[in-house]
Amino acid sequence: MELITLEVQSERAVIVPGAGCQCLSYRAGTLDVIAGPASPDAWREHPHRGGIPILFPWPSRIAGARFTFEGREYRLPVNEPARGNAIHGFACERAFRVTRRGPYFVTAILDSSDYSDLNAIWPWPFTLEIDYQVGNGLRLKARITNTGDSVMPFGFGAHPYFRAPLNPKGSRDAMLIQLDADAQWALDSRLVPTGSLEPLSGRFDLRAPRAIGTDTYDDVFRMAPVSTDDPSMARARLIDPSMKIAVEVRADAVFGEFVVFAPPNNPVVALEPYTCAPDAFNLAARGVAAGMRSLAPGQTFEASFEIRVSAP
Repeated sequence: MELITLEVQSERAVIVPGAGCQCLSYRAGTLDVIAGPASPDAWREHPHRGGIPILFPWPSRIAGARFTFEGREYRLPVNEPARGNAIHGFACERAFRVTRRGPYFVTAILDSSDYSDLNAIWPWPFTLEIDYQVGNGLRLKARITNTGDSVMPFGFGAHPYFRAPLNPKGSRDAMLIQLDADAQWALDSRLVPTGSLEPLSGRFDLRAPRAIGTDTYDDVFRMAPVSTDDPSMARARLIDPSMKIAVEVRADAVFGEFVVFAPPNNPVVALEPYTCAPDAFNLAARGVAAGMRSLAPGQTFEASFEIRVSAP
């Protein structure tokens, strides 16, 4: 499996097109930012447990692995058997084809027509292009095109795993999380949104930096509107006070939700930009606006975000 190294000055990223086009690692100077899988082969067993998995055509969970769109029910493979859900789409499980590359950039494409089995899973033909660039941060741009003849529902997201702590001698408990959110989605026992939004309070109020401590997270937040004064401002930050360093996720306004994932007994924190809430297809069928998007035949949708290292 080919590993493509992007490098400029003191920054270095390793991209694996054959492993869901994920970023295996990103280093800024001496700082290892991304917590990648042990090897590209480890990706085969767990496609979304390290690096930067690409989440398409839906991010997070679809309740019961089924949804209704335009009056018809669709069933998906269950890949979260403990809860009976479909999770994180299938793009992260597929090999992408490289279409453009240089010393500090690479573009790769997932074309559904290259996989004859996909029509049984997802009956809407599409192409998904992912463009990575490194230099003053790591940038990812997605271009999604509906290549079929009917309207396609979709959502897009990414699942960057950050090392926590960033300082190998530090403590995850001391790490701080900050999120530009204005509400939280209430979740049921399957970690699926109920359709209700709740005000931020307690450990879920991350508008000011908050220490992780012994808390864990697998929670969904609605983001505040992007500032028109500074549309490039950080939307999520992971701060290591021992190093006086922050890792920032700066995302387009189309990313209306973020998931914060800080699991127990694992030195990682994921700050995940999503264009929709989990289970957005089913929520939309109930009349709940949760960010589900529809793409007409021939139309293209673009979304981008970047990861930067800065002072807190």
